[in-house]
Amino acid sequence: MNWTRTILDGLAMAAYFNLFAATVALYQPRLMFPSYPPAIIKAANEPPTKEENRFYWLWICFGELLPLLLYGAVSAVEGGTTGFWRLALMGYIQWMMINIGDLLFLDVWLIQKKAKDRFVIPGTEGHPGYAFTDWMKGYALPEHLLQWPLLLCPLMAAAQAGLGLLLQKIG
Repeated sequence: MNWTRTILDGLAMAAYFNLFAATVALYQPRLMFPSYPPAIIKAANEPPTKEENRFYWLWICFGELLPLLLYGAVSAVEGGTTGFWRLALMGYIQWMMINIGDLLFLDVWLIQKKAKDRFVIPGTEGHPGYAFTDWMKGYALPEHLLQWPLLLCPLMAAAQAGLGLLLQKIG
């Protein structure tokens, strides 16, 4: 396994994921409804529309996850990484880097420190769920310390490793 490539690819993947997510959220926070704490979603004057939910899931699947899976698998194979477990470890490290970038860049720095007012869903202004401790305890920390490391990262790493093995067989 190429550790330098793993780290550099992880940084590139984290940058893509987080900058793309920040751009969408800055453009229209309502498009990111499922990425907000449940208390804020419930407090919104208007619940997310079918079109907003559809956009979110299409964007997550085809704009975020699929390109990153493809990039991670192709880069690992091109870098000479072989075997399911090595590919999976490489993928897990990269997806954890995305996770840490999401927590530090989006949840802490951008949403809580720099552009807090830009990420407010209309109709939820002043909601206590936006406060730093509420946001972290009720949403960001459980997501980034439990859901990502225990569910999403292993799932995405396994998918990326499987895709890498497939690429090795056909290439």
